[in-house]
Amino acid sequence: MSETREGIVLRSVPYGENRLIVNIFTADRGTFGLIATISKKGKAGLKKAHFQNLQILEFSHAEKSKGELKRLEEARIHYSYQNLFFDPIRSCLSLFLAELLYKVLKEEEPQAELYAFVKDSLIQLDQAEGSFANFHLAFLMELSAFLGLFPDLSQSDQKPYFDLLEGQSCLKPPQHSYYLMPEETLLWQEIQVQGMRNWQDIKLNKSSHRRQVLQSLVDYFRLHLNDFGEVRSLSILREVMA
Repeated sequence: MSETREGIVLRSVPYGENRLIVNIFTADRGTFGLIATISKKGKAGLKKAHFQNLQILEFSHAEKSKGELKRLEEARIHYSYQNLFFDPIRSCLSLFLAELLYKVLKEEEPQAELYAFVKDSLIQLDQAEGSFANFHLAFLMELSAFLGLFPDLSQSDQKPYFDLLEGQSCLKPPQHSYYLMPEETLLWQEIQVQGMRNWQDIKLNKSSHRRQVLQSLVDYFRLHLNDFGEVRSLSILREVMA
C-alpha cells in the first residue's frame, strides 16, 4: 500500500551504487527516512535533482512499520526554486538552513504549523528582492518559538543582560559565559519585533553585528537542544554574509 504526501528534503546521503537515504520533513508525519533508487542516465524515474537539500516534493512511498526506512516510489518537484539553488548567497543560506533543520527536526509526529512556517519561509527567501542579509536571523528567532525556546525579553528594560543558559533576562552578568551583553540584547529585541513578517526591515546593518547575533542564536539552540553538535556550514555563512 502506498501513501502520497508533500515534504521538504532535509538531507540525502548515498547508499550503495544507485540509492540514497533521504530524510524528509512533512506536515502530518514529521521527519522520517526514505530509501530512493536513482534511475540510470536517460531513463524516467527518480533523479538526484529531486533530492537536493530543501527541495519541496510531492512523493509517494510504500508504507512500513514506524521507524523503518520506507521505499520511495515516485517524486515530483512541488515548487521549482528560481533563485535558491542558483544565487550564491541564497545557496549558502540554504546550506546552513538545511543543516540546522536536520539537527532540530527529528520527531516522527504531526507538525503542520511548523511545516507551513518552514515551507513559506523558503519560498520567501527564493522570491525575495533586495537584501536578505538578515533573513536567517529572523528565521532562527521564529523557529525557536516552534521548538519551545522563544526567548522572553519582556523584562530587558529593567534587566539588560540575557542568560542564554537559563533563557531569561537578568540584572547583572551570570556566573558563566553564556549570556548577552545589553547591546546584543537590543539586537535580539529588534529581530523579535520585526519577525519573519518584516525581516527586511531589521536594522542590523553592520556585518559584525550579524555575525555576533548569528553565533549567539546558534549557541542558544546548542545549549537547549540535545545532540545539536557543531554546525559545519556556520563558518562559510559568516564569510559570505560579512
